[in-house]
Amino acid sequence: MKQIILIKNDKLKQSAFAIDYCFYLYENIIKEVDFNTIESLILKKEKEILKKYSSGSDGVTKLGSKSLTSRHQKFNVLKWNHKEIKKLQKYILLHTKEFLTTLLLPIPGDLKIQCWANVMRKGEKIQTHLHDCSHKAYISGHLCVSSMTTHTYYIDPLKYFAGKDQRIYKSKNEVGKITLFSANIPHYTDTVMDDKERITLAFDITTGESFLKPNEKKL
Repeated sequence: MKQIILIKNDKLKQSAFAIDYCFYLYENIIKEVDFNTIESLILKKEKEILKKYSSGSDGVTKLGSKSLTSRHQKFNVLKWNHKEIKKLQKYILLHTKEFLTTLLLPIPGDLKIQCWANVMRKGEKIQTHLHDCSHKAYISGHLCVSSMTTHTYYIDPLKYFAGKDQRIYKSKNEVGKITLFSANIPHYTDTVMDDKERITLAFDITTGESFLKPNEKKL
């Protein structure tokens, strides 16, 4: 299923002040991990994490202070000691390398990852946000653990304020689907309409610093 999606200029640059740009998304399916087990682990640890850590920023998702998302910097799913989590990290790294290789980009030897879980219930949605627009922005990711009928939408950053001309890539959420994308792409989700939880993993991959941030893990 591997595919690369390009978000780029729709017309040729005709001015010295116009912008040439290209943002990348990579999608594939991870079949080698038991996502039913991952789902159970997340739901089991949800109350523990909410009780142990106070809420912080929910990353402008508007999921609020009672969400796992508002603790996204205070825990790292990939630090959980479970064989399926170890397999999961292996395949996140594998697909990250494949993404970079496909784009003919070097694979850094110092990749690090911060990975958290999002648990959404009926009536909830993730509002438009992005992970990093700094000069160090690298790769962010989304991995679907449990989903019924939702989608994630990725907005062309240079068309964000274009009204009816805004360009959006619509990605169906499927169990095991991994999406890797430039960390500065705004994105949002549908509202959950089902009684079953929509459970996903989100992560930021960074490189270039010699030390690990709190809860960050070598990839």
